Amino acid sequence: MRLQGPDGKPLWLAYGMNVHPGGTADAFAGAIRTTVVPLRDRLGVEGPFGLAVRFNAKTVDTLRRDKAALERIAEQLETHDLLAFTGNAFVMGDFSGRPLKDDVYRPPWSDIGRLQYTLEFATLMASFSRTEVDVSLSTAPGSWRGWNEGPGAEAARAREIAACAEGLRHVHEEWGTYVRLGLEPEPRCTIETTDELIRFFNGPLQDALDARDPEARMYLGACFDVCHQSVMHEDVPAALDALAAADVPIVKLQASAALEVPNPEDDDALAALEAFDEPVYLHQVAAPDAEGRIHVAEDLGEVLAGDPAAWRARRPWRVHYHVPVFRPETVPPLTTTQPDLVAALRHVVRTGATRHIEIETYTFDVLPEAERAAGSGFDLVDSLAKEYAFVLSVLEEEGVTRAP
Repeated sequence: MRLQGPDGKPLWLAYGMNVHPGGTADAFAGAIRTTVVPLRDRLGVEGPFGLAVRFNAKTVDTLRRDKAALERIAEQLETHDLLAFTGNAFVMGDFSGRPLKDDVYRPPWSDIGRLQYTLEFATLMASFSRTEVDVSLSTAPGSWRGWNEGPGAEAARAREIAACAEGLRHVHEEWGTYVRLGLEPEPRCTIETTDELIRFFNGPLQDALDARDPEARMYLGACFDVCHQSVMHEDVPAALDALAAADVPIVKLQASAALEVPNPEDDDALAALEAFDEPVYLHQVAAPDAEGRIHVAEDLGEVLAGDPAAWRARRPWRVHYHVPVFRPETVPPLTTTQPDLVAALRHVVRTGATRHIEIETYTFDVLPEAERAAGSGFDLVDSLAKEYAFVLSVLEEEGVTRAP
């Protein structure tokens, strides 16, 4: 959706298409028919409707070689006046239908396959885009801590990301489209906090850029996922300010909310939480102790199945589970980190920190029945419409309007 900020500049809003099973061209076409067009009509959108697309590595490679398939997608976008301004290049393989857990981070950025996929995806996005609209891509923040890749791995990841930045400059020169890559910190990844992202950018990554193409830094930045940084108990506006001060641009804000357990000593809260322990995605848990140190568990099941005594003394728990953003509360007595999302949206409008916002609630298919009955609902289009309505209400309070 094309919006206009109070400064008169464009602001783009979309929902993350990683909510749809599959990352193939057929899945994309089906999602346009069954969800995107009905949603656009429900919202009464006139003019271009923004998309946050996802294609897996196999599909990106197929589209690179199959011009007819690529033209069919381009025709579909043009027919429905859809503009793919941002993409999810984080997950290269499957993203639904089977247990994934830490597989979502494979391969790490030290693997050349990650570089090749990202540049091919960027070229694909440039071919879809209109040159007057910048494109953003999100990507994995290096690797998963549990893999223990060794002391040289960080430098190797930095070199590959620097090579990608140089490649994005070539995409810009060839297609006229400015594609920026945003590293997305996530709990228990090798970059999980804003401070760690800044240290990486201005340390190992800058060293790799200096050795290769210092000017290519302009093609890199942060994908700030509000859910992730809320889980890490960050002060979200302060984190956004810290990125700006460190010259790490926010290429995209992912509008998302995490699950919260205000009082872990409440047996009813833990009973409600068990319904969210599902086998497909990782649901990292983080909580501060009495001294303010943040403790992070790799998955919700690990906390629930272990000795909860130490964890019960820490509060609040925040769980990496993307819940619908219009829900301030979930299954009672659980809540969400919606206030952090509101603060982030207000901040990016007031500061102009980013022009791309993606509503990213990819968990619709795995939401527990209790959460659906409590308010998330059973229809994807209806739920997405409520998410748009909530995000738009916050943006409009800050002076954002629909673009004429």
